[in-house]
Amino acid sequence: MIICNATPLIAFARIQRLDILQQTVGTLVIPEGVAKEVRGYRGGHYAEIILDDEPWITVQALQAPAQVQLLLPVLDQGEAEVITLALEQNADLVLIDELTGRKVAQSLQLQVIGTVGILIRAKQMGIIPAVKPILEKMIQRGIRYSKRFVCSILHEIGEE
Repeated sequence: MIICNATPLIAFARIQRLDILQQTVGTLVIPEGVAKEVRGYRGGHYAEIILDDEPWITVQALQAPAQVQLLLPVLDQGEAEVITLALEQNADLVLIDELTGRKVAQSLQLQVIGTVGILIRAKQMGIIPAVKPILEKMIQRGIRYSKRFVCSILHEIGEE
């Protein structure tokens, strides 16, 4: 089971390539807080498409929502719910881009991947021929990555 935060969904939706995410991971589970965040997203018109037209994405309620409160001093609502749900469901992987969320998830022994990691996997699986053009398109559509991070990743995968 893979639990996903809002930013990766928004990143793939902004470039109209949710297919890459689906082909790479299969199915996703998102907590209700992430569903609200994605539905409330006003940077584009993809929010309804993400949740209403994508049967491979399911919304799941938390069993112990009070646990989220323990993470809120450090994380936003969506990230806190993703990590809580991942712990409740013994998830195989959490999909989070934000550095603090990733660090907290890893400190709780959760396996973490981000949007760029999904792109690298997609390339390795033959789903996409290259990471760079997709990553550049995400950046053009307002997804933020530091120049240093992008250069480092592209160098690492031989796409500089």
